[in-house]
Amino acid sequence: MHSIGKGTDERTVAAPQLSRAVGASKFFTLAFGAIVGVGWVVMLGEWLRQAGPLGAILGFVGGGLLMSLVALSYAEMASMFPVSGGEVAYAYEVYGVRTCFATGWFLALTYIAFVSFEAIGVGWIASSLVAGLRRFGFTLAGQRIGADLMLGMAGTVIITAMNLRGIRTATTLQEFLSYGKIAVALVFIMFGILWGSGSNLVPMFQESSSGSKLTGFLAVFATAPVWYAGFNVIPQVMEEKASNTSWRTVGRIFAISIAAAALFYCLVILSASMAVPWRTLLDRELPAAAAFEVAFHSRFAASMVLATALLGLLGTWNAVFIAASRVLFSLGRAQIIHPAFARLHPVHRTPTIAIAFVAVVGALGVLLGRTAIATIVNVGASCFGLVFFLTCLGVVTMRRRSPGYDRPYRVPGGTVTASVAAFVSLLVFCVSIYAPYASASHSIPLEWILFAGWGLLGIVFWTVARRTRNGVSEMERRRYILGDATLD
Repeated sequence: MHSIGKGTDERTVAAPQLSRAVGASKFFTLAFGAIVGVGWVVMLGEWLRQAGPLGAILGFVGGGLLMSLVALSYAEMASMFPVSGGEVAYAYEVYGVRTCFATGWFLALTYIAFVSFEAIGVGWIASSLVAGLRRFGFTLAGQRIGADLMLGMAGTVIITAMNLRGIRTATTLQEFLSYGKIAVALVFIMFGILWGSGSNLVPMFQESSSGSKLTGFLAVFATAPVWYAGFNVIPQVMEEKASNTSWRTVGRIFAISIAAAALFYCLVILSASMAVPWRTLLDRELPAAAAFEVAFHSRFAASMVLATALLGLLGTWNAVFIAASRVLFSLGRAQIIHPAFARLHPVHRTPTIAIAFVAVVGALGVLLGRTAIATIVNVGASCFGLVFFLTCLGVVTMRRRSPGYDRPYRVPGGTVTASVAAFVSLLVFCVSIYAPYASASHSIPLEWILFAGWGLLGIVFWTVARRTRNGVSEMERRRYILGDATLD
């Protein structure tokens, strides 16, 4: 870090620095692991119900193309401001400290919510994979504590311990989980396509009550961006980029991770729909696993699908945990919230307080159980949509405000691409906010209550840190947030 305030009475204070150990492969597995989790296992039936196999595939292809525009916009901002916290830094530079805090605070909510989602999911998938687990449990204060809840809590402890050990350990685990998931998935996808039947795909599209094939496609297309969110884990660890990894490579990884996820989703839809007549999957609890169990009369085939889902779930869990802790670390280092969140382990150089906070709040979310899954997805969609919009709009703003600033990676198409990405993101945000309200028969949905509660907690954190925040000059805060990536 360079010094600040030369020629003034301001002191130079060294900002906490994370280790640099994330290379190209680990960037990819963090992003791919965060994108492809467990949603494809539990949501396949709904995708087919809405659009049919070909309609669902086309919906994911279209959604992936649009999200690629968002990802490329992210790549430009990440190359300009390669610091931990990603969107926190972008929002500070473009919009100021208040929007920076709001962005980081609600982004942290998103990641922590998905920490809880994955903890809930790991018990669900494991119980389906090993049926005997459902018999274990006990009653505490009138509440049934089953094996799924215990597994979720135990997994939270393990993920926390791995993250405390350092980014190298956490990302090495991520590589194992991601490549293991891909390897196992290729086996059952190959079986479904090679030994399945094309006749099982008929009808290719699900028609609406009015006879339209477009309605189902649009339904999947509108929700596809939710299932591609995860590539933005990359900016959260950008400060930890290994020195031998080029910016051009990182920029490509943003798009490659989405392309790989799109291919994965499409192949899963195709293989499951070819394995059995796809309409028979619509009412199954875990339709992707049911397809292969029915087609091959084999519990082992279903277990392979569930094992893939479990690996995907663990990978996503680890990735969002890392991202949540880095967002809070960035806010703490800038002394926007209490600086304790920037405290690093003396040996492993990991943000211990931020990690502990994510673990505790995430564990509390596990207590909500499976009934909270839909709510978590809706909350995440809204937060991601808003943050995506602010980031893409930030690309347009920075192009106009500082056209000569160094951009190691430039989004193809410039402001046109970024503007389209901003519009799509805003549309996703608006739809995700309204949908729970419509589903709740125009009464106040739980999602809105959670937003309000988290917002009130944010006001408390903002207020408590006021004295510390006001004691830091904006020049020093810029150095804490942007480091050497500061504008002249």
